[in-house]
Order: sequence, then structure tokens, then C-alpha cells
Amino acid sequence: MVSKALVVGVYQRKAEEIARLGVELVVLAPPAWRDRRGVQTLQTRHTQGYILHALPIRFNGNFHLHYYPTLKQELRAIAPDVLHFDEEPYNLATWHALRLAHQAGIPATFFTWQNLYRHYPFPFSAFERANYCAVRIAIAGNQDAAAVLRRKGFAGEIALIPQFGVDPEIFAPDAPVMPITTEQPLRIGYAGGLLPEKGLADLLHACAALYGEWHMTLAGEGSELTALQHLAATLGIQI
Repeated sequence: MVSKALVVGVYQRKAEEIARLGVELVVLAPPAWRDRRGVQTLQTRHTQGYILHALPIRFNGNFHLHYYPTLKQELRAIAPDVLHFDEEPYNLATWHALRLAHQAGIPATFFTWQNLYRHYPFPFSAFERANYCAVRIAIAGNQDAAAVLRRKGFAGEIALIPQFGVDPEIFAPDAPVMPITTEQPLRIGYAGGLLPEKGLADLLHACAALYGEWHMTLAGEGSELTALQHLAATLGIQI
């Protein structure tokens, strides 16, 4: 399994659970991944039952053009029965990995969250078409992503599997949840990237129009933090 998402320690629980099923698993992840939220260095919080290696990466932070220059040598050394490349099919990294897997005779699959139908410019459209032909099974995070695969012509089998689940050891209530009554303020929460595509500006506008008392908590990092603070001040609310 090759996944830049598994630089995050809590996500590595997925690999532990796969290994518990009896899978002899090797996970390759970059030493760090850079995006608009900053740099996330490879963590080693959950590494029981499988092997985790750092894999050199080129064009770190470029979502569409990054790739792993030593992946060919890694595949030759590991000789896996199957390669799960945890990346979208329109990216260079996926095309590069699936091409190497095909050359080595290794069955492979990719993962997609893309639930919006989009046309990509060359060469990404070519990567996408080639990757659709390179795998017999694709993994989609939800039904909308599966529908996009079909609409774009993917003819293979599709497995609906969300990329990561929820760890009940972390996300568990400290006390019994009390029902909300009219005497309690409405509680609104968001945890994730503070990015334009998340629609948080729309959320602030919607909350500002609410009647009655309410409390909202936004937890995350990203390029929109300052803009959201300014918008909240303009709307007369605090975050």
C-alpha cells in the first residue's frame, strides 16, 4: 500500500486493522507531505503488525504532479501480490505506479474520492484513461464517486469503501449525550481543513442568520483562517 495520507499517525490504525485480518502488509509513505495546511511529517504512532517505510517523493506538495522515483526498486524488493495505490486516477503518481505494477505483473488498484464530474486537461485526462484500463477493481469512497467512475467509462468492478473510518477509542463521548432542549443553545461543529472548497464562508453566513442562541466551533488549519476571522467580524459573530 502506497499512501501519502498515512503520514498521519491516527490514519495508520487502518493499516493495523488490515494486518490483523492476516494480510502481510507493507506500507510506503513519504517522509512528509506539504499542502496548504502546512507540512505533515511522517509519524509512527500505529505500526503494529505491518511494515512502514518512508518512500522518497518528488514534487512534494503538488497534488497532481508528485510521484515516487524509487517505487520501481521498492516493488522489485517487496514483490507484493497486489498494490493498493491510495491516490486519485488522474494524477501522475497513480499513472507512474500502475505502469510499474503492470510491468512487474502485479495486480493493482487505486482509490478515488472524486464525486464531481470534471474534465481534466492533458496530460491528466490521459493519465485518467490509462489508469481506468490498468486495473480490474477500483475503490471509491462513496456512491457519488463510483457514479463518476462509471460516467467517465470505467468498466471494471468498484468497491465502495470510505478511505478511513472513525476510531471509537478516540471519538467516544465522555458522558451520556443529553438531548437538546429549547433551553440549550444550538451547537454547531466543524473539524477539518480551513480551505475555500469546504464552504465554511457559507456556514458562517447561514449561522449569522439564525434566530436564538447558538455556539459554533471550527477546528482546523488552512489558508482561509484569516479570511474566515474577517468575515465573522463583518457578520457580527465571533469564532
